[in-house]
Amino acid sequence: MLDTRQKLEASRIVKASAEQAAALAPGNDLAWHILGRWHQEMAALGGAKKLLAQLIYGDLPEASYAESARCLEKAATLNPQRLMNQIELGRTYAQMHRDDEARKFINKGLAMPVREKEDPDSKERGKATLRKLDS
Repeated sequence: MLDTRQKLEASRIVKASAEQAAALAPGNDLAWHILGRWHQEMAALGGAKKLLAQLIYGDLPEASYAESARCLEKAATLNPQRLMNQIELGRTYAQMHRDDEARKFINKGLAMPVREKEDPDSKERGKATLRKLDS
């Protein structure tokens, strides 16, 4: 519901908060998940959005799919029963062209029961990623 500029401005707060939460409670899978998603989203920025992000941040914070995978692997290890950890890890692997691993983790998440409010949306993102991998 936010425009690109608002999302980028809010992302600074999200990243700082997730880093603080992970430092204070390293066993909190949600902190690692959010940090992994932040890296995933920032690594995916296209040219125009990246330029806008540089205007907001000054120097753009380092973000990469490798760091996203590291954070999401930690989240999935801490709480393997949270399906969004599995699916988002798979989605990051897809961005890294690690297709076999992507399918493995996305399918694992899709096979899990819906338990949390975010689960249906996570499953839809996972299905969309599988469709792209299979096309």
